[in-house]
Amino acid sequence: MNNLSTHFVDAALCSSLKIIRALYEELNLFEEKGIGFGGDRSLNIDLIAERILVEKLSEFGNILSEEAGFIDNGKDKTIIIDPIDGSYNVSNNIPYFGTSIYLEDTVSVVVNLSNGDYFIRDENGKKFDNLFRKPFHATFRHDVILFEKAYQNPDIVKKLNDNGLKFRAPGALSLSLSYGESSKAVIYKGEIREFDIAAAKFYNKDCFWHFEDDLIVMSPKYEYLEKVVNIIKG
Repeated sequence: MNNLSTHFVDAALCSSLKIIRALYEELNLFEEKGIGFGGDRSLNIDLIAERILVEKLSEFGNILSEEAGFIDNGKDKTIIIDPIDGSYNVSNNIPYFGTSIYLEDTVSVVVNLSNGDYFIRDENGKKFDNLFRKPFHATFRHDVILFEKAYQNPDIVKKLNDNGLKFRAPGALSLSLSYGESSKAVIYKGEIREFDIAAAKFYNKDCFWHFEDDLIVMSPKYEYLEKVVNIIKG
């Protein structure tokens, strides 16, 4: 990594560790704080995480955040962040939530705050590792689809079931799009916001993607992508 990438990644991972610490030490984490820039309710933990990220990352670029919107730091590049991806999960003690950080055209960092897994892409390619231990590696079977917002799309659920395709609906889009290189495919149908997808889209840009106004399908193999899209559209 060049110096910019190295320093940016270090700052992003340091921020993630501080957010994890805040989850254990801060009070009133799940107190509602109104509606954020992205249109979702903001919890106290969202604002705490955003404050940590802004403090650590502002030297590298302007910041576009799901909570505060655009923060002009007078820089040439912009960093797109989702401070807490999966707020409903963390507030309901479901261990699948993270933070998503993207320095445009340069570096992406997605961290699973619940288990320490992290995903990095920079000018040298991709890296998957863990903040606390040796990461889990396996020869994945690519049997399961990760289907975000499945509860809002019963028609697609029925089509997948009718075609014998297993799926899971974890509830954190940037994490699912990052882990998606090990699945059969990732499906998301709903409002598409750059905060939710920017870092993961850059991380897995060598996978196969299908975009529509309210639909994303991503797969590590083109034949999987084609099959899933045909089922959804059929």
